[in-house]
Amino acid sequence: MKIRKTLLGLTIGVLSTVSILDIWNIQKVKADSVTDTNSELKVCSKFIAGTYLTTIKDKAGNFASRGLITLTKEGNLITSDSNEGGISGQFDPFTTSVGTWACDGKKAITGRALNFSLSNKGGSGIARNDYRATFNPITQTLEGTIELRLFPLQGNPLQGNGENGGSFSFTSQLVTAR
Repeated sequence: MKIRKTLLGLTIGVLSTVSILDIWNIQKVKADSVTDTNSELKVCSKFIAGTYLTTIKDKAGNFASRGLITLTKEGNLITSDSNEGGISGQFDPFTTSVGTWACDGKKAITGRALNFSLSNKGGSGIARNDYRATFNPITQTLEGTIELRLFPLQGNPLQGNGENGGSFSFTSQLVTAR
């Protein structure tokens, strides 16, 4: 009787342990299968992620501004621009742009970020910046284009093309710790 209780207790303990380990293993397999669906994109994300110091030029090739573009491994896109304070008579101040990016092959990305114009005259709006860029792993640079689209504050910048705000090109260098 005592042996039977001991064996029953051991059996329950072993089965519980195996069940718990099996559940943990199932969760691990699910996570791995999701993240490894496209290893090319995983490699792209790993090498392109970072913060880049940019030089932005207008369509004619004239200097427009300097900026920072941050691409996180998780797909977040955050940009700031030296012209965020606005230029009197040309455009109002605007906020930092926030959005998402994704790999488009091994060395190319596309991204979309939104920002708000800031006006004390009540003329606020939303701007959408559409990015296309190519990464050079040797020089650790991004080079590409930005298409600016303007929308009224109550408009939907995720649908339609809004008003054309201009096309810009940029070159950028990865910011490193050393």
